[in-house]
Amino acid sequence: MVALKIYSKYINPYIDKILNNEIEHCKEQELMMKNIVIPVLNRDDIYFDEEKVEAGLSLQKYFPFKLLEWEIFLFALIAGVFLKSGDIFFSEVRAMLGRGSGKNGFISFLCFYFISPVHGIKGYNVDLLANAEKQAKTSFNDVYEIIKDPIEKSYKKVLSKHFKATKEEVKGLKTKSTLRFNTSSKRGKDSKRTGAVIFDEKHEYLDSTNMNTLMSGLGKVKDPRKITITTDGHVRGGVLDKEKEENKKILSEYDPDNRTLVFICKIDEEKEWNQEEKWIKAIPSINDFPYLKTEIKNEVRSMSNTPDYYKEFMAKRMNFPVGDKDIEVATWEDIMATNQEFIDLKGKDCVGGIDFAKSNDFIGCCLIFYENEKYYVLQHTFICTKSRDLLGIKAPLKDWASKGDCTFIDDVEIPPEIVVQWFDTMKQKYNIKKIAIDYFRFSLLNSCLKQIGFDAFELKNVKLVRPSDIMKVSVKINSIFVRHLYVWGDVPILRWATNNSKKVIQGNNITYGKQEPNYRKTDTFMALVNGMTIVDEIEKEEVKQPKFMKTVII
Repeated sequence: MVALKIYSKYINPYIDKILNNEIEHCKEQELMMKNIVIPVLNRDDIYFDEEKVEAGLSLQKYFPFKLLEWEIFLFALIAGVFLKSGDIFFSEVRAMLGRGSGKNGFISFLCFYFISPVHGIKGYNVDLLANAEKQAKTSFNDVYEIIKDPIEKSYKKVLSKHFKATKEEVKGLKTKSTLRFNTSSKRGKDSKRTGAVIFDEKHEYLDSTNMNTLMSGLGKVKDPRKITITTDGHVRGGVLDKEKEENKKILSEYDPDNRTLVFICKIDEEKEWNQEEKWIKAIPSINDFPYLKTEIKNEVRSMSNTPDYYKEFMAKRMNFPVGDKDIEVATWEDIMATNQEFIDLKGKDCVGGIDFAKSNDFIGCCLIFYENEKYYVLQHTFICTKSRDLLGIKAPLKDWASKGDCTFIDDVEIPPEIVVQWFDTMKQKYNIKKIAIDYFRFSLLNSCLKQIGFDAFELKNVKLVRPSDIMKVSVKINSIFVRHLYVWGDVPILRWATNNSKKVIQGNNITYGKQEPNYRKTDTFMALVNGMTIVDEIEKEEVKQPKFMKTVII
């Protein structure tokens, strides 16, 4: 048994269970205790407001449920830990749990508390943000129903005295605080006077524009908070993935300047998915809801008949996303491994690749270098502002454009001269030996490519790529990914395009297609694939130049 200091009757029970291994838990739970919670509570400049937490928890009587032990622990840290200067300590909270844990009920309780007279801060407006209106209104509607249709008639009078609820907003009358819901589809949000922003199901966000707009309203009232309560998901390279990387660093060691509380519940290994005793790692409420455990048992039992559900089950139930091994181009970990530093490539040999589906959509270009047994890739993506798909694309294309990774072309289509000009500029720095382009797309660029010295028929330094060429190189591409031999630098648009692609299996052969036909663009990855069909042109050159000579004595 680990002997612990007594911090609070609302905090210690959960700490004890984790550190004394009384319940199954993931390694992140222990790291949270050891590197965030306990060091903070032991600080001389921190105090815990037991009375404030107790008053907050008294609001449970208005709800049709009671908070569970992990929820009481989390609420106590959110509401009760203060700097002695008077400021709330945990200004940001990031909670990731498996589906079924009761996250929306917990969000509802937080919302109700923040606008209540028990919390007591004037003008403490709460903004709920989710990707879709139905999700955004889930917790909002819970609070609305509690006020409009109390679980006991005797509560009606006191609730109507302190709250006013409409279908659009709930007001705390004494604190003059408002609960509002927002969705990512509503553009042009004004910065609001906000006390807390609560993000529900953040895993779907690639673009943080609306999140940033809402968060810009923080800091105008006391104790501002950013709270995320979400499961993991299938979207890679988005806002949540960036936070997950930050979370690893936060959890790895105690940082006295860190004010972010990271609460993660997940299985530790993929093989735990069908081990009933391990499910509590991802769903801490599972033993409190027998019907939930029964449902998950049924899901696991029927998995052999519904194998397509496995990917969803792992991401949402187990909070442990896995790719579809049968169709994914590469795992997300292997795609992220491309973020390696470049060497000086000036004057080096390379080959190019170009791909596009339509000239009024996206066009991807790349150069591939082979140095020291690694494949270095430079890319650029051109985006037509008239593309009909732009409104449906969630990726932060404007951020990537400001980074220099892509260029918006404000025209009815992307002129071939602009694409070829990129290669002409690159030709001044590097030795482009050959360019590969899809056979059916070549005609649009043919005349412009000739002007900069590239021709498929006379000079034979343009390769017209056919599906059979891609089939031959797909095994090599897979090998390069798994051995982490691609070097792209920090280029999210190429990672995005790669993750949008999928393997298309034809007998024993593999080509590539799209995960989704309209909004998940693959052009830049396919430009890389085209370039890989001729990469042997520079691999041969590397072999011709030995890295060292041996002295042979006869």
